[in-house]
Amino acid sequence: MRPVRIAVVGGGTGGTLVANKLASELRESVKRGEVEVHLFAERPEHYFQPANLDIAFKGADPRRFVRDERELVVRGVKLHLSPVNLIDLNDRRLSFNGSSLGFDYLVIATGSRAVPEVVEGLAESSYNFHTGQEDARRTWEAVSRFERGRAVVLVNVPHKCPPSPVEAAFLLDEHLRKRGVRQNVEIVYATPYTRAYPTHTIAEVVEPLFEEKGIQLVTLFNTDYVDVRERKVRSLEGEEIKFDLLITVPPHRGAEVITASGIGDEEGWVPTDKETLRIKGYDYAFAIGDATDIPISKSGVVAHLEAIVAAKNVLADIEGTGVEHCYTGRINCPLEVGEGRALFVAGTYTKPPERQEPSRLKYLMKRFFPNIYWPMVQGRFETLFDLYLGKPYTTRGGGK
Repeated sequence: MRPVRIAVVGGGTGGTLVANKLASELRESVKRGEVEVHLFAERPEHYFQPANLDIAFKGADPRRFVRDERELVVRGVKLHLSPVNLIDLNDRRLSFNGSSLGFDYLVIATGSRAVPEVVEGLAESSYNFHTGQEDARRTWEAVSRFERGRAVVLVNVPHKCPPSPVEAAFLLDEHLRKRGVRQNVEIVYATPYTRAYPTHTIAEVVEPLFEEKGIQLVTLFNTDYVDVRERKVRSLEGEEIKFDLLITVPPHRGAEVITASGIGDEEGWVPTDKETLRIKGYDYAFAIGDATDIPISKSGVVAHLEAIVAAKNVLADIEGTGVEHCYTGRINCPLEVGEGRALFVAGTYTKPPERQEPSRLKYLMKRFFPNIYWPMVQGRFETLFDLYLGKPYTTRGGGK
């Protein structure tokens, strides 16, 4: 009799954590050969992606923020360092590297990808820190050389890590001040939103700080194309912004395997129930993190919290408890504002983020997170996270 087979596609924060949680919770069944947990990662390197801001605007060493995926998975996880080429939800089968694997349960954690190439002229004209460490390093090199002119931070949607463009503007300002050239540089922040941050309570904090630091805010700016020769960004609304240095948050799309498999919408996002995290129409398949079409922040913390919920629902199905775990929509994203201060954008589906003032303590909390990230994706410190964030789910059914 074939063991119950769980396949997790994607070796980022959410995928690694959900595979580790399942292997740990089912360790005895795994030992007896009754359950298999398979994790598919495209590459052996696992990156702490929030550190790209530090690489791009503080010159941090990229090597500090990478580990070998093989060292992060716990005993019982069968790791495949191979991209999945096709996901067949109906036949419950994955295709990869000339092979295939049938599954009983599936968790899609394929994340999102930056696609500057979908906007004419954007890839050729701009620097960004969302496509990976190498591009973040190139951004740092450009920022370090820049001494005079107009620097534009250009936001495109959708994108992961909602605070990141605002942080980029603040950290660019801080870097230029430290070098003593800020008075020679005009910083423009151009966003398609009606305010500096999508949530008005956070925008009420950010916008006065922009004004205080001399960062010019341009709202309702939806990028149409970039004129490479003239060094201008043109919007769909007909506005133009000239630049000497263009730092962009590119638009994002879902993973190519999602589109190739016919699972996602036109942008590659997986249709997902926002509470159970089940892929709509498939009770045995889940999606978490950036891969979903859930209208919520695409961030590492969300992937972490959703991984916990998805793992619990897979376990409940296997054990037949009848319990359903429902994600509350908990988010908790740090937003650094320069000068050693930060705030946290925290809320749920029913409770929007509240206004808060940046503080040194919140900054230190953000700086500490890279130290606990690696054990966190192995499933450790969950009690600490529950105490700080609260449980990311409610339960129904099963008499509980």
